[in-house]
Amino acid sequence: MLNKGWAWLAVVAAGGAAALTVPVAALADPGTGARATLAAVGDPASLTLEAPATVARLGSLTLTGTLSAGAGPLSVTRRDLAGSHPLAAVTADAAGAFTVHDKPPVGGANTYTVSWAGDDAYGPVSRQVTVTVSRRAATLSVTRNASTYAYHAAATVTAKLGTTHDVRTVCLYATPRGGTKVKIKCGSGTVTAAYRITRRTTFSAAFAGDQWYLPRTVSTSATARAQISQVLDRQYGTSGKDKLYHRSVDPLLLTRILPARPGGCYGFQAQAYVSKAWRTVLTKTCFTLNGDSIGGVELIGSHTSGMRWRLRSTFAGDATNAAATGSWQYLKFTA
Repeated sequence: MLNKGWAWLAVVAAGGAAALTVPVAALADPGTGARATLAAVGDPASLTLEAPATVARLGSLTLTGTLSAGAGPLSVTRRDLAGSHPLAAVTADAAGAFTVHDKPPVGGANTYTVSWAGDDAYGPVSRQVTVTVSRRAATLSVTRNASTYAYHAAATVTAKLGTTHDVRTVCLYATPRGGTKVKIKCGSGTVTAAYRITRRTTFSAAFAGDQWYLPRTVSTSATARAQISQVLDRQYGTSGKDKLYHRSVDPLLLTRILPARPGGCYGFQAQAYVSKAWRTVLTKTCFTLNGDSIGGVELIGSHTSGMRWRLRSTFAGDATNAAATGSWQYLKFTA
């Protein structure tokens, strides 16, 4: 028979170490029918939390919810772009209903967390809800100093950011057609940068937003003329700006177009100096470029001694580059 009074109940974990020692009332004589009981915390209580999807910044916001455990204090926090902030605690009534009032000062996603610590009957529980707090539209512009540039010319691009709250950073980007978007420059408020352009390019300015103003991106585009490089070949000499050719030689105009477009087209023009004026003799819209984006055109025929010609190549333009015209290449036939 067990003695009356206090006894100690030892719970031994695996390995023989004492894991828990709990004082319990001494067991009475079996005839008394008395038994000791050990209370255990039950499952977590249920908690509901509801809020509107959106609210204006500094507008009145009301969250409502219900705690299944009934009356009890609940803690409330708000997490926004400025950090995490404890709010005034609220108390659920006897039916478990509670209300949270707030006027969120920071725009963007505001996450509210309501928590209950639990009691002897129920475990702790918390719920979250996110409310989008409206922000103003920022004023932002991006401009370039021209719409079309020579190949590899420096485009001057400027971004201007209007009024904001606590962030003034704006960044400029360039996205060449068929290429990858690259950051040109970041700065505060107004940012100007130079970018060498070789093809159609989209310039964009981006503001990441702040506590009061929404993120914003604006863009503008510009293009570059193709680059035309020309060389007259087979001459035997030069006189002023004229390349000199024997009558028995057919001049060859070599042309290269950049950016490279193997198999693409380029044009050709030939003019002769007749009756004290340059007169067009031949215009061709498409000669085919080879794999290196190079083409060649010969001036074939019975050439007249003393006759002057000028030749040039052209590019009609496409989605990548604007039209371009090569400079005139002058030549003269001699005996």
